Amino acid sequence: MEFFIDNAEIEAEYQQIQKKIKLLRNGETHDDMKQLGLVYQKALGANVAELRKLANLYDKNHLLANKLWCAGFRETKIVASLLDKPEKVTIEQAERWLSEIDTNEMLEQLTVNLWVYLPKKEQLFEQWLKSDDRKKQLSAIMGIGRLALIDAENNNVLFLRFLEHIPADLSESYLRNQVGRALGKIVRLDSILVDKVTTLVHQKRATDPNWQEIWENLQYEL
Repeated sequence: MEFFIDNAEIEAEYQQIQKKIKLLRNGETHDDMKQLGLVYQKALGANVAELRKLANLYDKNHLLANKLWCAGFRETKIVASLLDKPEKVTIEQAERWLSEIDTNEMLEQLTVNLWVYLPKKEQLFEQWLKSDDRKKQLSAIMGIGRLALIDAENNNVLFLRFLEHIPADLSESYLRNQVGRALGKIVRLDSILVDKVTTLVHQKRATDPNWQEIWENLQYEL
């Protein structure tokens, strides 16, 4: 368990951000969230793009991010994911934060805003891929797809590991879609990965109809 020593300056920034987030309350966004099935115990309905603009006004700070996360609102958690310092985030914190969310939206925000910048992201994603925990699997798949866009040169080994450890059960449409999206980004990188992905998908679709959908969508990238 990590312990923090509070700081008057950080507390002032925390209170300021809280007030600014409340001003971003948006009824239309809140309605859109409900239509998409995004149900939170505590949410104001602020637009993610506006939350990103707000986060850009502040320096990254580990204490500030943890204070915002503990406030418990959808919006404070998103800003926390944008303001935490990746080098300060431990595996323990990552798993704790992951356990405290229950929507795919928040899972994606944590992954693309923070997890993909962690110093030990490769080990984390490989470990989570092998897990039976759906959230860990999804986050790893999202993260690998993101890395194929922003840091492909340094993660070739991770992409190959991904092909070896794709979850066996792809009956859930959201999980299946994320696997397809990640594979679609990976095949853009080089011919070796194209060959490995196409071989894998051909083998899988011969015995699992869920892979047929992935194969059809992959045609747009090949």
